[in-house]
Amino acid sequence: MTLDIDIAKYGLLQSVVDQKNYERSISRFREAGILLPTFEQLSNPSSIPEKILTKLEEIDPNEAHPLNLFRVHWYNSFQSARQTALPEHILLPKELTGVDAQIVLLFGNRFPMITAHKVLAAYSCFLPRVVSGQFNPDIHRAVWPSTGNYARGGIAISTLLQSRGVAVLPENMSKERFDWLDK
Repeated sequence: MTLDIDIAKYGLLQSVVDQKNYERSISRFREAGILLPTFEQLSNPSSIPEKILTKLEEIDPNEAHPLNLFRVHWYNSFQSARQTALPEHILLPKELTGVDAQIVLLFGNRFPMITAHKVLAAYSCFLPRVVSGQFNPDIHRAVWPSTGNYARGGIAISTLLQSRGVAVLPENMSKERFDWLDK
């Protein structure tokens, strides 16, 4: 069974729609030394080249360094520059949950820059627009509407890609969120 879905209406194009924007992005990222991890590499970080993993050991996960894009996955270790074989997690016991099903909690605070998994969501939304030529980092601005962490994740991804981004938050958000964004 195949689903007949028009993914283009969601902005997920499978071809380049603006060659000029696409070429400008490639040129700009190449000049800045920005490598884009594939979705395969983020879903299976053991496929990230050893050369990149070695460089990552020298980079603080909270640094605005483009190679931290290769840390936008669930396999980061707590307080270490290394990745783990399995995402760090805990199993909640039945005595606590009251249900027979095993409940697994993954730690989302292992992600770079914002210690929240929303950098992965932001990257997965932003990357298709870059590689299809819908986004030109010289003229476009990525807009990240959210009540908090998604906007912070978007700003982090925009920063790592040396692109302009703006967070749109409700005015009643916490002072900490606005202070983080100001930095």
